[in-house]
Amino acid sequence: MPHPHVTGLFVGRSTLDLVYACERFPEPDGKVDATRSYVAAGGPALNAAIAFAGLGGRARLCTALGAGALADRARAELGAYGVEAVDAAEGRADALPVSSVILTGAARAIVTPPPPPPGPGLAPGRLEALFARRPDIVLSDGHLPELALPVLRRARAEGVTTVLDGGSWKPWTGELLPWIDVAVVSGRFRPPGAADVLEALGRDIGQVAATDGPGPIRWRAGAARGEVTPPAVEAVDTLGAGDIFHGAFCHALAGGAGFAASLAAAAAVASRSCAAWGPRAWIGR
Repeated sequence: MPHPHVTGLFVGRSTLDLVYACERFPEPDGKVDATRSYVAAGGPALNAAIAFAGLGGRARLCTALGAGALADRARAELGAYGVEAVDAAEGRADALPVSSVILTGAARAIVTPPPPPPGPGLAPGRLEALFARRPDIVLSDGHLPELALPVLRRARAEGVTTVLDGGSWKPWTGELLPWIDVAVVSGRFRPPGAADVLEALGRDIGQVAATDGPGPIRWRAGAARGEVTPPAVEAVDTLGAGDIFHGAFCHALAGGAGFAASLAAAAAVASRSCAAWGPRAWIGR
C-alpha cells in the first residue's frame, strides 16, 4: 500500500553497476558472451531510496557521488525516480565506485573497487539541510561511517526511527549499533564472537531480523520471535534484491505497519523484483 506522505532518509554507498547475464561464469583466461546486460546506478542506500520512492514515499539520499560522467549518470537516475540526492563528495572526480556484476540465474559474482579512504565527513550545513524537513525513518547501509554517524546521532536526538541494513560486519559497525533502533541483517552479517545474530543484536536493539536469501526471515522483537517466508518466484535477476527489501521495509514501517508485517511486505516486494530483469522493472507492477 503506498504511503505518499512518509519521508525516508537513506545514508550510505552509491555505485554505478555494469551488469551481465551469462550462461556460466568465465573460466580463468576465458571469455563468455553475455545474453543480456544493463548499466544502472546501484549501491545499498541508493537502491533502497529508489525502492522507497517507487512505492510512493518521499526519499532523500545522503551519499558520495562526486563529479564526472559516471556521477551524472547516477544522479540522473535518482532524479528520474524523484529521489533527492545530497552529495557529500561534491566536486570529487573519483568518488563513485564502478562495480562489474555477472549473473547466472540466481547466482552472481560482483567485483568492486576497495572502499575509498574516508571523505571529509558531513558539513554541518548539509546535516541541517537533511533534517530541515524531518524524516519519518532513517536507514544506514553500514557504509561511509563518516556520513552515517552524524546522521544517526541527529535522528536519535529528534526521535526518528533508525534502521541498519547489515550486509556484513565491518570494522566500524560497532560504532553504529548504539544509534540503531531496528536492524535487518543478511546471513553474512556476523558480529565477532556471536553464535546467533538475533541473540547478539537483540540484547541492545529492540527489533532485529535476519534474512536468508529466498529462505525464511527470522525476527526477534523483545521476547517475541517469529519467521516470515518470502513468496516463491523464479529468480531472473537478484541484484539489489536485499537493498530493495530494505527500502520496502522502511516504507511499510514508516507508514505504520508493525515489525513483522513490514518484513512480510518487504519480502513480497523483493521477491517481485527478483522475477524481473533489471533493478527497477518491478516498480509500478
